[in-house]
Amino acid sequence: MRSTIFLAATAVTLCWVATAQAVDPYAGVDPYWILLHEPDVIDELKLDSDQRPSYQKLLDELDLRFFRCRNQSVKVAQAEMAAVVLDAREKLKTILKSSQNHRLTEILLWRTGTAALLREDVATQMQYSETQRKRVKEIVTETQAAVTAVEQEASTGKPREPLEKKYRELKADEQRQLTKLLKPEQRTTWNELLGKPFDLAKLGRPSFKAPELLDSGDWINSVPLTLAKSRGKVVVLHFYACGCINCIHNYPSYLEWDERYRGKDVLLIGIHTPETESERNSANVRQKAAAAKFAFPVLIDTKSENWNAWGNSMWPSVYIIDQRGYVRYFWPGELKWQGNDGEKYLREQIEKLLAEK
Repeated sequence: MRSTIFLAATAVTLCWVATAQAVDPYAGVDPYWILLHEPDVIDELKLDSDQRPSYQKLLDELDLRFFRCRNQSVKVAQAEMAAVVLDAREKLKTILKSSQNHRLTEILLWRTGTAALLREDVATQMQYSETQRKRVKEIVTETQAAVTAVEQEASTGKPREPLEKKYRELKADEQRQLTKLLKPEQRTTWNELLGKPFDLAKLGRPSFKAPELLDSGDWINSVPLTLAKSRGKVVVLHFYACGCINCIHNYPSYLEWDERYRGKDVLLIGIHTPETESERNSANVRQKAAAAKFAFPVLIDTKSENWNAWGNSMWPSVYIIDQRGYVRYFWPGELKWQGNDGEKYLREQIEKLLAEK
């Protein structure tokens, strides 16, 4: 059982190493917040018919605040994100039963893994000696630093198999050190804190309520559109700027998708948010869109209202929204950057979402 506990939290990171595709869109975000949006976590909570709509309504409202946090300064983003999480925790106390909140805490410990041993509430219950507390921190932080280095290597396109092996060795060594350090009664306490096992392989599928489009009154190839009236369609939303070379490198993928899914329940929408003064000229944006042979709708976001509502921070960025209006996949930057094949990856996700009922 000890090995199961200490190794359980490796699944999420190992999966990332094995399928490295793009920058993690939720890096640095409180894992508790992400777990609230995971369908298998929600299923594990066994919400009843009264709880489920209240739970979803709360998350939908908080999601709009969450998106706006994403492109703020680090200090502001951290403060606003902390406020969102605090609101979620407090309001869920009135929605969830105590047993459901307790299970959510257990899942969070499984998701956090050995890093949870550094939490003050966990440390208090584990009753570390000062020597143990210091050594636990050293073991966990040193291992995480080494794991981060492996992840960075994976993101550059290096062969995955040796990196996965190195990762497993790092976590196994961490486990051996922690098992040796903790007393039997502390390992028992850790078991009790974790509760019954949760399959971490089920994670990685969060969905967030997509912010509604803010109509600037300036559209290309379309009358004004809303996401609310696009339910039943998979929406591929991409932010771009017409003078951005990285954006231009993505154009062939957009054109291919537009042709491939024409007549199907897929809606491609471009949001043009200017980066330079010349890109603020609507006529220039229209001319560039025509030259690029865009036939899909483009919202000209001259005042960056949509950019900020989405908390977007990179040209280009692509969001895949499911038929219910929830963001399921995200790719920041060029789709073909450094040997990655974002076009193929996102196309596969579009197909999956089309197949959902």
